[in-house]
Amino acid sequence: MKAKLFLFFLLFSMGLTACSDNALMDQNVAIKNKNWPNKQQPEFTVSVKDANIPYQLYLNLRNTIGYPFSNIFILVHQQNPNKTKKIYRVGFKLANREGLWLGNGAGNIFTHQIRFLKNYHFPDTGTYIFQLEHNMRLDPLPGVNDVGLRIEPARPQ
Repeated sequence: MKAKLFLFFLLFSMGLTACSDNALMDQNVAIKNKNWPNKQQPEFTVSVKDANIPYQLYLNLRNTIGYPFSNIFILVHQQNPNKTKKIYRVGFKLANREGLWLGNGAGNIFTHQIRFLKNYHFPDTGTYIFQLEHNMRLDPLPGVNDVGLRIEPARPQ
């Protein structure tokens, strides 16, 4: 019986580790001293090999309780392989009306992920460059630990 139980747990754990993340990219950049200056625009490079696949694009953000607002606006600069550019202004809530932080919390740090493009088809294959710029009044913007970008294939519905 113990051998069967051991085999079950071994196979179960192997099945869990066999599942892998199929993200095209998932990167974050730490913000020095948790103060995001407007001139610091983290850059992310991704290689798209199939423009026929729809993708989900997410912004990643980690903030401390010292972040002074309940929302954030970020400009996402996209440079295509042919050097054309597109800018998306993405805004999302970080706290509710009562001032309670949304997202996943650990101590005084909260993690947020917001999808800003759904079922997006890249115009062409090749290398894309994304830059993130905060679009808030304060400069530098306090209470931001890190920002990032996640791109993953859309799941069939």
